[in-house]
Amino acid sequence: MNNFKTTTLSLATIAAIALTGCGGGSDSAAAAATPNCDSSYTVLSSNIDANLTLDSTKVYGMDGKVKVTNNAVLTIPAGTTIAGCTSASFMVITPGSKIEANGTQANPIVFTSQKDQLGNSANNKAGEWGGLVLAGNAYTHVGTVAYEADATVIFGSSTHTNDGESSGTLNYVLVKHSGYEVQKDKELNGLSLAGVGSGTTLTNIAIIGGLDDGLEIWGGTPNITGLYVYNAQDDSVDTDLGYRGTITNTLVQQVNVDATNAFDSSTMEFGNDQDTITTDDLNATQPTMVNFTGYIKGGGLYNKYDAGFRWDNVRFVSSKTVDTYEVVFRGVDSFLTGAKHVDGNVSFINTTFGLADNTTYSAINTKDTNATHNAFTYFTQDINNTGINIGVNGVITLGTETSGVDEAKVWKGTAGSNLALEN
Repeated sequence: MNNFKTTTLSLATIAAIALTGCGGGSDSAAAAATPNCDSSYTVLSSNIDANLTLDSTKVYGMDGKVKVTNNAVLTIPAGTTIAGCTSASFMVITPGSKIEANGTQANPIVFTSQKDQLGNSANNKAGEWGGLVLAGNAYTHVGTVAYEADATVIFGSSTHTNDGESSGTLNYVLVKHSGYEVQKDKELNGLSLAGVGSGTTLTNIAIIGGLDDGLEIWGGTPNITGLYVYNAQDDSVDTDLGYRGTITNTLVQQVNVDATNAFDSSTMEFGNDQDTITTDDLNATQPTMVNFTGYIKGGGLYNKYDAGFRWDNVRFVSSKTVDTYEVVFRGVDSFLTGAKHVDGNVSFINTTFGLADNTTYSAINTKDTNATHNAFTYFTQDINNTGINIGVNGVITLGTETSGVDEAKVWKGTAGSNLALEN
């Protein structure tokens, strides 16, 4: 999404999205059937406040918000399916609580919509349920903050004390058909990580068919190994609020995007949503992207304000037809910051015609009329025969491919193989 808001939702709005299942107790914390969930489902309680282990032989329904609280641990065995019964259904793991969702390639854990689980959803369909949210107590550059899609969830910290905290495990987890707009600019994503610490294990995650972002990270230090984002209609990987972590082995495929310009829907969006920290501050947003391939319909990178990045073996492949820009900056400090590092080679490829510098890096700046503060000027400061060297070891090239991620080794949501689930 393009903007992070910290304003509190109205009580009426919270009530509208916090539809709950009836009952409680064990499943322990499963509720009786509800009007919105299929009668075959075991419907999860809206509030899980004690340790709970699900049963992989059952299909679980979420009728509205399901909140794991009170330091409870929700354990989800391999092969379990959890379905959102309405578009406003979503799950939140609150700070201090954990999710232990340890699937296998043969038996992944599936979060999807009721329509999909019942066989009534088309491939790539988005917006049929909300999404999965993990929240923690790790650093954000605005301290503690309310989660934008549910202001009852407070996450983050002004210190780095909790940066090693664990919110649990996601391994071989598939998230499908997600995304719900609570209010304008307040959306649920496929997977949201809010103030999550590096003790969280995040491996082999596939996010398919998202109405908003595929993955969004606000602050914190979580690391991810093995990520597939297919058909996120806004940004595929969006990081904000001082996120510092490493995302390794990522494959992104844009299909339907909100906008085909270079900044409304990008494979990467990195931002500090307000120009509130010192340029080059060590707390600026700076994701490390290692072994990344993005197939572009909208944009490649949209970099906002003081945010930076570390890139190592990054490959963008564009088939854009409206404009050709793959990188756009927003704000003067996006140009001035020293938080950008190319640690390994990066390439920009277009599948329809050869690229020149001024068609790859935008000569516009979306929040600054100074013509020198733009991506084109930034990336052409130090031209040599092999490309543009802005890092210690890395070279940016046009039209000559780096390898990017080994696509055959990325799990794409299919049970039992690395073949693409939907394409």
